[in-house]
Amino acid sequence: MKRFTSLFLALILIISFANPILASPENDSVDINVVTSTPEESIALEAKGAVLMGLENGEILFSKDANKRLYPASTTKILTALIALENGDLDEVVTVGNEAYLCPYDSSKAGLDIGEEISLENLLYGLMLPSGNDAAYTIAVHIGRKVKGDPSLPIEDALRIFIDMMNRRSRELGATNSHFVTPDGYHDDEHYTTAHDMALISAEAMKYDVFRKIVSTRMFTIPDWSSLHDPDVENETRYWRNSNALIQPNDQFYYAHANGIKTGYTSKAMHCLVTSASKDGMELLTVVLGSSKNGKWTDSTALLDYGFNNFERYEPFSNGQQISILNILGNTDNSWVRVIADRAPGYIIPKDKINKIGKEIQWNDEVVQGEGKDEISIPAPVSKHQKVGTMIVSLDGKVLDKINLVTSKAVEKEEPQLSKSLVKFKDGIDNSLATVWASFSLWTKLVFGIIAIAILLLIIRISVIRRRRRRYSFRRRY
Repeated sequence: MKRFTSLFLALILIISFANPILASPENDSVDINVVTSTPEESIALEAKGAVLMGLENGEILFSKDANKRLYPASTTKILTALIALENGDLDEVVTVGNEAYLCPYDSSKAGLDIGEEISLENLLYGLMLPSGNDAAYTIAVHIGRKVKGDPSLPIEDALRIFIDMMNRRSRELGATNSHFVTPDGYHDDEHYTTAHDMALISAEAMKYDVFRKIVSTRMFTIPDWSSLHDPDVENETRYWRNSNALIQPNDQFYYAHANGIKTGYTSKAMHCLVTSASKDGMELLTVVLGSSKNGKWTDSTALLDYGFNNFERYEPFSNGQQISILNILGNTDNSWVRVIADRAPGYIIPKDKINKIGKEIQWNDEVVQGEGKDEISIPAPVSKHQKVGTMIVSLDGKVLDKINLVTSKAVEKEEPQLSKSLVKFKDGIDNSLATVWASFSLWTKLVFGIIAIAILLLIIRISVIRRRRRRYSFRRRY
C-alpha cells in the first residue's frame, strides 16, 4: 500500500512540473517605477531640479532634471541629522566647543553658547528648526570623536571623519551623484547633490520616528535656559521656530497635509525645500532645488497637489489576509493550512490604472497542483511561515513587486497507524487474553510463573552448552 501511494504521489508531482502553474509577466525584474509620470512641461516649476516621490516605496511620480548637479544649501542638514541618529544616543549630553565658531558669521544659527551642555536630541532640534549651522558643527565634531573613540580628537580630524561618513552613507543609499564638504551646507563649489539623491537621503531619514517628530514640530522650547555669555539672559525660555512655512498654520503658504522637513538657501544654491505630506494613507516627498523665494513653496505645493489628485495608494491585500488554502498530504487531523503574505505592501498607482493591476501566484516546487483550481496540496510536515510560493504584482506587463507567500501555521507529519479493522482485531485479542488471565486463581498464576522461570533457565542452559561445544570443536580442528 505504501509503495502504491508513493508511486501515485510521484505521478502527480511529475504531471504538475510538466505544466506551468501560473505564468508571470514577461519581464520578471521588479520595477517600482512602472507608473508613467506626467511630462515635465505639464507642471510649471521655477526650480532647476525637482522630484515627486512616494515615501513608502520610492516610486518616482514626477521629475524635472532630477539628476542634475545642484547645490543643496541647508537641506544638507537632513544627512547630518541622519548620521547623528545612526551613530549617536539622543540622551547623551554634548558640550558645545570652539567648533561652533566654524560656521560663517552670515549663516543661520541656533544661538549655542561655547561651553553649553545640551542633549543630542535638543541639538537636532536646533539643527533642523532654526537651521543652526553652529548645531551642525557641534553634532559633526561630537559624532566624529565618538566614532573614533577619542573625546579629545582635534576638531579638524573629527570633522573630517564626519564628512567621510556623510559621503559614504549617501553612496550606500544610492545617492551617487552627490559630494558633501560641510555638515551645514554652506556654499562650497565641491558641495553638491541632485534632486533625486536628496530624495533618497530624506526618505531614509524619515524612517526614524524621532526625526519625523522633530521636522514636524512648529516651535520648540527649552525652559529655564540661561546664557553663559549674556548675564541678562537667565532662566528664560529658548524658542526655536521651524523655518518651513508649509507647516505653519498662520503662514500664507501653509499646506494642510505637509508635515516636514527642511528648507535651505544660499545665494548660489538659491532657495531649496524638501517637503513631506500625508493624505488618505499616502505619503509623498518632494524635493525642489534652485527655486525662488516664493517658488520653493509654490513648486512644492504644485507637486503635492499633482500627486494627491492623480495617484492613490493601492493595497493588493491586507495584513494577515488569506491568499489561498493548501491541502495537507500526510495528516488527516489537520487537512489544510492557510496561505498568507509575509508582508502587506502598498503602492502608489495612477488612479486610472488601478483596474489594470495584475496578481499572479507562482507556487514552489514542493506544492502539488491538481486539475481543479482549488486542488492545491503540500506534503507534511509543514513549518510555520514556510515559504510556499510568490505573489507577483504587475502593472502594464511589468513586475511591480514580488511577495513571499507563507503558511499560517505548522503541521506535523502523521505517524503511520493501523487500519480500523486491525485495531479492532488487536483490541479483541488483548481483551480476550486479559479475561482468561483474570479467571485464573492465585495458585494457578504462581504455577505458570514457576514454569516460565524454569523454561527461561532451560534456554540459558542449552545456550551455554552449545557455546562450549563450538569452542571444543574449534580446538580439535586446529
